[in-house]
Amino acid sequence: MCTPSGKIDISLPFLGYQSISNALAASALAFSLNIPLKKIQDGLSSTPILPGRLEPIKLSINKILINDTYNSNVASMTTAIKVLENMPGYKILVVGDMAELGEKSILYHRIIGNIASLSKIDNILSVGENSYEISKICKNSIHFSKKEKLIKILKKIILKKDRTTVLIKGSRNAKMETIVEYLIREFKKNADLA
Repeated sequence: MCTPSGKIDISLPFLGYQSISNALAASALAFSLNIPLKKIQDGLSSTPILPGRLEPIKLSINKILINDTYNSNVASMTTAIKVLENMPGYKILVVGDMAELGEKSILYHRIIGNIASLSKIDNILSVGENSYEISKICKNSIHFSKKEKLIKILKKIILKKDRTTVLIKGSRNAKMETIVEYLIREFKKNADLA
């Protein structure tokens, strides 16, 4: 970051380019309050990642889970897709419904389907009434009526691939965190047995 008072290197612990603009806004405010550059640098690099907000979780060697289940809308879903595109290995997007979109909900889910279909994501698994619209557009997608069936297929795919990144996203009422919790338990159990 370049300022009239000097330059500092900032390393952010967050995934996604949107973090840069947020950090710059916070830095500008701190700079206007005469907070020293070193304190700004330290503060930004030590900011904690909030649970459920593009939170990376290491399941095992070469198996990364990104928990983005805090909430979902068109903008955050688009960001999540872009983040997943830049992650290593076989990329899996697990998506639940985006809620509170009103009468244009189906249209917004189709827009996400178009964005996802143009991405470098290898597989999309969806669950929920509206997320079916995403799967209908993406050729590399499977839709599930129940999370239990999705979880079984997801686990098989993760175990089959050498290097995998899974991003799980949906609105609060989709309760996608249950999939995150299951995967964490399963991989911890397997690690304890090894």
